[in-house]
Amino acid sequence: MSTPFGVPPEPAAPAGRPSVQTRPSFSSGLSKLAPSSKHSLTPGKVHLYGPKGNFVRTVTFGERFDPGFFKKVIIQVKTNNHPIWAGLVVGGFGLAGGALVVAAVLNIGNPFLFADRRDTWKEMLGHLKGSAWDVWLIYFSDVSPNWKGHAVETLQQYLRFKLIGMFDQLGSITKDMSSTMHNQYKEVLEYDLALVALLAATAPVFKMLLPMSSTPMGRVALMTHAGVFLTALGNLVKQFADVYNKYETNLNDLELKLTELKGAFYNMGNPARGPRDLHVDPDVKDIAYWEHVTKENS
Repeated sequence: MSTPFGVPPEPAAPAGRPSVQTRPSFSSGLSKLAPSSKHSLTPGKVHLYGPKGNFVRTVTFGERFDPGFFKKVIIQVKTNNHPIWAGLVVGGFGLAGGALVVAAVLNIGNPFLFADRRDTWKEMLGHLKGSAWDVWLIYFSDVSPNWKGHAVETLQQYLRFKLIGMFDQLGSITKDMSSTMHNQYKEVLEYDLALVALLAATAPVFKMLLPMSSTPMGRVALMTHAGVFLTALGNLVKQFADVYNKYETNLNDLELKLTELKGAFYNMGNPARGPRDLHVDPDVKDIAYWEHVTKENS
């Protein structure tokens, strides 16, 4: 029989109650699942440590590669930049129009960065759910069928109401983060596509009207087109500002949830004060409360 957390005891004694050498060792197992005040980050990996700084394991995340969409967006912006600027200057919108174009271009983002974080949070959720299931499967396969008594009941209550509850809280914030990253990925992608489409549709018209700007009719047409373009661009920038404010609110809500979550893992919610004691009942470690299941007492 292995212990609930994978630390195998010596073979059980024939007597109904385990000896000191044969009882399950929970202290080392529980330390692996206690909140850690230390972790190490490397690309694609998270190194996990126990409360006393002991290395526990490394969680590896899948590597994802940028498909180059953002670079293509920048190329398109640069390609259409010159005729648009020239058209705005000749049309008399050089200063105000130029400032609006700069603002619109500065809002361009790389959607891959958000997609990468979205998928990383999804992988984290998978690791969390897998770990939670590992705890329950080990308990019901190694502890429950082989041991009984007050300590087993106490351990089950500890797992159900403390440890698994913390797993659930972590899973909830992980879902929220992944969903937020996906929504931001979608908004950034849509903005990039809308801006590129607007610039690509506008630049050829400016190219056509610039040679005609020396005539009164051509200049009026150029000014009209510049006005229409700036109106559309202004609406796009406003939409981006609305989206930005919306997600600032969402991220603030997530930050509040993370702060609340720290309270469950750290003393006073402050990692500097060390991990919170999960207060495992002393009876769990007392051999007097463990009774081995045998044919006589099963």
